[in-house]
Amino acid sequence: MLFTRDLIYCLMAVPNWIGHNLHNTYGILKVFYIMWLRPLRGGLISSEHPYVTGKSPVDGELIWEKNIVYSSKRKREFSESDSLIVKRVMKFLSRMVENSSATINHPNGKKNRMPPAVNYIHGTVHYNGVSLIFDDFKDALEHFTDRRFYFDFLKMVMIEKREPTIIFRDRDYDPDEFAIFSCFMKTRFPFFGNPNGNKKRLHWGTPSPQPAFNLIIGWWITPTLRLRFKDKHDDILRPPVAKQKYLLRDDYGVLGRRKYLFPELLWSRFTYFRIRLRGDRGGMYFTDKRKIDNGFLYDPSNLITLKERLVEKFFGVSQ
Repeated sequence: MLFTRDLIYCLMAVPNWIGHNLHNTYGILKVFYIMWLRPLRGGLISSEHPYVTGKSPVDGELIWEKNIVYSSKRKREFSESDSLIVKRVMKFLSRMVENSSATINHPNGKKNRMPPAVNYIHGTVHYNGVSLIFDDFKDALEHFTDRRFYFDFLKMVMIEKREPTIIFRDRDYDPDEFAIFSCFMKTRFPFFGNPNGNKKRLHWGTPSPQPAFNLIIGWWITPTLRLRFKDKHDDILRPPVAKQKYLLRDDYGVLGRRKYLFPELLWSRFTYFRIRLRGDRGGMYFTDKRKIDNGFLYDPSNLITLKERLVEKFFGVSQ
């Protein structure tokens, strides 16, 4: 029976990979739209906006802990509470948004390694999104290969329309295993995702104070686009997710597996090879790593135009 299950999973890898690439292409086009075609300028929100503070305008409390929809049972000791771990990750994301928020000294936001559009996306992810927390990658692997957890999780993100952030308690992880886990998630779901962590940069991931995997469903798009219109700013804020509504079983994971299969190992190797072919550009897609490494910062008051970007890309000349 296990062999049959794994065989079906391997056969489903190709359709999921196709779905992943189609979905990722759609997301890339949306990011290009708000970066180059109709750039979201800096300073669209103030430094007191909930995307910056993480505080609900209803009660003034931090929303992050309220949006933890699942915490696995701890199989070993960790010195920090789940609440503290989640707050550390979400605070990091909120600081990215803060760089593009309006203040007295910086009405258009500060110069930053990332353009305002990308920073705003993180606002939707940390404020409106949900968090799930596990001991480590094997713990999460057991859950996401348990069909009961898989379907309950998928049902939750589709009903709630929230971006999920999967956070791991163990900060002393194996980067290679994290890379494989990332490809496991992108084989299990037809969505893109980033492995972000406190060790070396992996695949297309970014730095994070805690290992965290962002499965990017696409629910960030509408709220981020609405930031362009001030009269729609109140519409982008979601209330906390309802408690005791999703992922309620206490035996998730017992039907899952603890070993990675061939499709996940193959994709991880292929991704490393693909990024290696990019040379000094590395695993940064929406910004040029070579420029960032040389100290380049986006100026929110003078964003690069599409014409300037194309001239730079094809002729290597900055205007």
